[in-house]
Amino acid sequence: MSSAALEALWDGLDPPPAGTLTGQPPAGMPAPGVRLAIDHAKLRHLLLPTTAADTLPERPLTRGLEVSIDELRVGKETARHFFDVSCRDPTQNRTFAKVCEEILDEIAADPGHPRAVLARVLDRWRHFWAAPPGTLRDEEIIGLFGELWFLEYWLGPIGAKSLAAWRGPFRDRHDFKSPTASVEVKATRARADGAARHRITSLDQLEDPDQGGLYLFSLQVTPDPIATHSLAASVERISAALGSAPDEQRTFRELLGRARYNPADRHRYVAPLRVTAEELYFVKDDFPRLTAASFQGGIPGGVGDITYTLDLGACQPWRVATKPADAPAVRVALA
Repeated sequence: MSSAALEALWDGLDPPPAGTLTGQPPAGMPAPGVRLAIDHAKLRHLLLPTTAADTLPERPLTRGLEVSIDELRVGKETARHFFDVSCRDPTQNRTFAKVCEEILDEIAADPGHPRAVLARVLDRWRHFWAAPPGTLRDEEIIGLFGELWFLEYWLGPIGAKSLAAWRGPFRDRHDFKSPTASVEVKATRARADGAARHRITSLDQLEDPDQGGLYLFSLQVTPDPIATHSLAASVERISAALGSAPDEQRTFRELLGRARYNPADRHRYVAPLRVTAEELYFVKDDFPRLTAASFQGGIPGGVGDITYTLDLGACQPWRVATKPADAPAVRVALA
């Protein structure tokens, strides 16, 4: 069942008296005994049959999602032992539905091993659970798309070293960094009236790194219904490129979670985008920028949160590449 169908089923259940559950089996589920249920507080549960001798998965999720083994009665059915996967935070109901969709898909294929299924699915989702649905604004979606574009096409092939260089999800000063180079990524909608303009949000964003050189990567995109790129497509391609490498897959999911990407919002991330320009600039010498050193005598007292707009039309002398093949030194430095 889709997550939307699961939500409709939970919404259609009537709350039972305290201490009991109301539930029914999900449609089309070949594994017997599986139930979707709610309690008297309308909190949602997914129940997978097990035995009292079974043990919990090693990595249950937190922050409002609980996993327990309990003897439970659903309606008038005979009480039995279940893995009880419950959402204790209703604001996470949509994410919970996506988690349960994956659990049910895997249970249908492997009905004899509910503990192993729970362990796999909960491990995949543990980094996303803390990111409530709907937290990425439109401009943040484009910004994350820009970082993934640089990771995939300018630093590829994807691996442990290139993932380690990606620091944007940690809110570091620069989005990619290594001892030999740092890159600040800026992505924006394409303008019809000239070069890109990017908002620089702090004085240290284009400040020289402690080690190595600094580059500015600019990506311009435009919505296009026939385009083949999107934020969701980038996530899925990179995940596929990592293949069966468990450590790298886990690192990538952690980075996405820190960037507040939530697969429960996939419908928002599939909007097709066409890349209209990608440019790499070497930030050095008198590149147009403001830093703390731009103010003789220091930043005036009482002045803070300095932001400014950078017009790349004035930055052409510092442009070093318009496609990944033109910048092998950056790839070597970071990946």
